[in-house]
Amino acid sequence: MSFFTSVTGLNAAAAELAVASNNIANSNTTSFKRSEAKFSDVFASSVAKKASTTFGNGVALTGIVQQFSQGGLQLSENALDIAITGDGFFPIAASDGSALYTRNGSFMLSGDNQIVNSAGQTLQVHPLGIDGASSFDAPTIPLSIDRVLVGEPTTAISIDIQLQEDAAEIRTADGGDIDIDPTDPTTYNFSQSFTVFDDDGKPLAATIYYQKDVDSALFNDEDDIMIWTAEIYIGDETERAGRGTLAFNVDDGEVYAGNFGNSNGGVFDPIVIDPSPANGRSEQITIDVLASLNAGNFGVLGTTVDGSAEGNLVNINIDGDGSVMTTYSNGLQNLAGRINLVDFASPEGLAQLGDTTYRASGASGALTYEQPGTSGIGTLVSGATERSNVDLTQELVNLISAQRNFQSNAKAMETSGTLTQTLINMRG
Repeated sequence: MSFFTSVTGLNAAAAELAVASNNIANSNTTSFKRSEAKFSDVFASSVAKKASTTFGNGVALTGIVQQFSQGGLQLSENALDIAITGDGFFPIAASDGSALYTRNGSFMLSGDNQIVNSAGQTLQVHPLGIDGASSFDAPTIPLSIDRVLVGEPTTAISIDIQLQEDAAEIRTADGGDIDIDPTDPTTYNFSQSFTVFDDDGKPLAATIYYQKDVDSALFNDEDDIMIWTAEIYIGDETERAGRGTLAFNVDDGEVYAGNFGNSNGGVFDPIVIDPSPANGRSEQITIDVLASLNAGNFGVLGTTVDGSAEGNLVNINIDGDGSVMTTYSNGLQNLAGRINLVDFASPEGLAQLGDTTYRASGASGALTYEQPGTSGIGTLVSGATERSNVDLTQELVNLISAQRNFQSNAKAMETSGTLTQTLINMRG
């Protein structure tokens, strides 16, 4: 019996040696978690056997348990290297769509603009709602980052200007109208330029020309009105793209609130620019004008133009709460998604698959998705990876201990064999 007891001891020592060796071998593996071999004694008895005189039957390996303590951080220059400080796992998906989990945050941008690891497994995120929050009730999707941000056409412009009150009227000698000619500065008083965008995000130069048309004209036998004409030209087109009228009360300088021209209830009617296939514009543009009279010079207080040019990806920033913000060469920023972490009731019960990836099992318990930094879940550090939590000193001590155990059990087996041989050699 002692022979077989020693065999269990040898097997246990060999298992401990294997675990320690595996820990040492993976001491430099990103996010590797060291394992510990757990043992229990083997004891067999029956109701017909006196318990106080029953000896054990050896040792059994009850399990190899990973220790999910925090590993140190290794800084890198890759913004898509992401370390978890605290509890949690990255949700990833294998090529067959199965759900996997890992703490290895070494990611890269694939050819199809998805965030993947070295095995091609995609980082999974929840869709974002209108408020920018993660929709946890929706299925996860791969995190995608566009390398090129498609341009957007201009559809709305807002301008805020001050017109010079004492500017000269642009009229003929006999008081007739003079058409605005962009090539002739004598046909207008002031101009302002800005950029609009066509359907493909191509920039087009746009200029508004302001002409003081009539000063102190009398309307309705009671109101003295100052009238300005505004015309806009876009790109290389020689024909004006839009035209508007700005009217003011001469007495108080306020926007004319009567029923004249393009003023309506104290607010100028928008200038509308029709689409132009020649300029690559299929969208109508609306210009909202906020204007006032100024005793000084003409001034542009503000101009806001929507739409954008095409932009190339220049930077990716990942915050501690998982927000993935991208910056493009056109100056725009975009919230590409939010990386949420997965937590398990019992991480030690996860099924190991190799390459520091895991699959949920019945022993791992329920899983929950949480935004990093909330509900006790860890936070993210961009430009860093988590090192192995293996302590080489401790593992070397474990190796020595396992070696001593193996030698001791081998000696016990040798002794048992010697005793057995002695019994065989006995003669009556």
